[in-house]
Amino acid sequence: MTRVQALRLVALLAAMFGLGLGAILYGPEGGHIGYMWPVGLATGVLILVPRRLVPILCVTIALLATASFAIGDFDTSIAAGFGLGIALEALVTQRVITVGWSRRWSLAEVNDLGRYALACTAGALVGALVFAGVAQLNDFAVPWRIGVATFTTHLASQAVLVALFRDHKGPRTSYGATERILVWSVTLGYTVVAFIPTELPSLAFLIIPLLGWVAFRAPTRESLLLLVAVASISSTMSNEGLGPFSDGYLVNRLDPEFRYLPQQSFLIACAMVTIPFSMAVAMQRWSALQALRERARSELLVQSARGIAIIGTDRLGRINLFSPGAVSILGFEPEEVYGQSTRMFHTEAELARHAEELGSDPTYVSVVQATGQLPPGTARVWQFVRKDGIPRTLSTILSPVTDDNGDFIGYVATADDITDRIDAEAALEKALRTERRAVRRLTEIDQVKDAFVSSVSHELRTPITNIVGYLELMMDGVYGEPSARQADAMARIDMNSRRLLTLIDDLLTLSSMESIDHRRRRSQVDLGAVVRRAEEIVRPSLDQRDLRLDLELPAEPVTVVGDAGELERLVINLATNAVKFTPDGGRIVVRLLPGTGTAGPALEVVDTGIGIHAEDKAMLFTRFFRTSHAHELGVPGSGLGLSIAKAIADVHGGTISAESVHGAGSTFRVDFPESA
Repeated sequence: MTRVQALRLVALLAAMFGLGLGAILYGPEGGHIGYMWPVGLATGVLILVPRRLVPILCVTIALLATASFAIGDFDTSIAAGFGLGIALEALVTQRVITVGWSRRWSLAEVNDLGRYALACTAGALVGALVFAGVAQLNDFAVPWRIGVATFTTHLASQAVLVALFRDHKGPRTSYGATERILVWSVTLGYTVVAFIPTELPSLAFLIIPLLGWVAFRAPTRESLLLLVAVASISSTMSNEGLGPFSDGYLVNRLDPEFRYLPQQSFLIACAMVTIPFSMAVAMQRWSALQALRERARSELLVQSARGIAIIGTDRLGRINLFSPGAVSILGFEPEEVYGQSTRMFHTEAELARHAEELGSDPTYVSVVQATGQLPPGTARVWQFVRKDGIPRTLSTILSPVTDDNGDFIGYVATADDITDRIDAEAALEKALRTERRAVRRLTEIDQVKDAFVSSVSHELRTPITNIVGYLELMMDGVYGEPSARQADAMARIDMNSRRLLTLIDDLLTLSSMESIDHRRRRSQVDLGAVVRRAEEIVRPSLDQRDLRLDLELPAEPVTVVGDAGELERLVINLATNAVKFTPDGGRIVVRLLPGTGTAGPALEVVDTGIGIHAEDKAMLFTRFFRTSHAHELGVPGSGLGLSIAKAIADVHGGTISAESVHGAGSTFRVDFPESA
């Protein structure tokens, strides 16, 4: 709570105590309830404060009310009971009017007025019951009379004062300073005049039309303040024995508790006229303001919708709305089309097309009526003709417009220019057709390439195999014991022939990996078994080398979906590559890592070889690429092994990577997707 709010709260409590004490001390003789104690201010205090402070304020109100009755010579027990009753009444009124703190108190709709009347009545009834009970327990006056008098006076207090604490929001009015001065002067002056004579009760009720005029013209809060002012004047003058409700004939015939009930009933009548009338006028103002805002918003939307044409017509189809978007798209100015039929935008061929699609007569009126009967929001593509004769294609939604009585008054059409989009779609479709032809051509070329590579490779493989076979016979001495120079030459021929065979095998493998039509035998494959079979194939190449090859495999099977033969080739290529580039005395580790909850299994081949230069890493998996260091050391190879390994990893949904430091070994890793 801010300092200003705290000061306002203190001022309200002080006013409540002062007015309550004045009502007790200066009330009519013979009364036992403190005349018109301002219990409405107590309710207002509880409405204003936060929920956490309500218990404290209830105690404060009870203490202040008790003190006012005690100062007014009421017995302590009676004063305490009345003080408790006022606090309880204020709490009940506040709870009902704010629906248990679930919403702010306002007078914005009819339900608010009903809740306001219910809250005031319920609170006054609670106060009446408590006051009557206190009177019964303390043998004080006549309890039922105490209850009736309390109910009437407290209902008047609640009805007049609680409305001041509503959430004050409302539109401005044309109520000016001159009219304000005149209305306040006339109303207050007439109230004083009406409450001077005691013989003319009808004069008092002429105040109600004045309050109604203020409720009609002034803001709600001002009409409520004037109501409080009228209530204060009439109560004070009645308390002084003036006015129509202090007539001696009437006063002498009423019980002391009931002498001021006519005046309180008059105040209730004033409140029940002023507050509903003021609320109704405020609601009407709000509705009018909202209608104006909505109309301004609609006009702003129409004016700002530059990319959309909005065209409105009357019931005869004559244009009466032509938005800036329509001007931009169609090129006509509003004054050129107002009063004209929208038929001016369409050709005969376009009308005939729509008539055929809608099954209507080929007249413009029939086509429009058939379009208007389509489900709301249905868009149809229309071709419009611009002022310069250029056709534009618009996606159009035609909606009938009705008035408040539901009578048809015209159409409104919203149209989006889709000409460029249709042209772009046509160009895209043409490009897609061209691309499909290119793909078919590439597929044919790929098939021819595969057939060529396969044919040539087989044709090369057959004679080379024969060459290798005869070389083996010659080296074994079948055709005579060769000399040392002959044996060396034949060894070189054999080595290069075998390299050529390996190159042919690699080309065949790479061709099959890249072939679109290549069919793979996919199944659940245990990578551990694949690694073991690959190790058996690579192991013989270590017989003449001082190298150590170790396997690190988990105890449990590690499965992926794939082709077992291709996966075996992957492991062989990576392991063979490590063997070629690891000097004697080194170590090679083939490691299989099982999958985790967020990643699939992985294969690692780690060596302690010569490593890779940083500038060679980018080309490492490119076909026929060999590192500069491999050339320098004369390491044999075709440059296809790693590209084949990458192709196998790709077709299995995996990724291959390499980490290396020149001179400190390399690590090749293949990450597989999770097995389904």
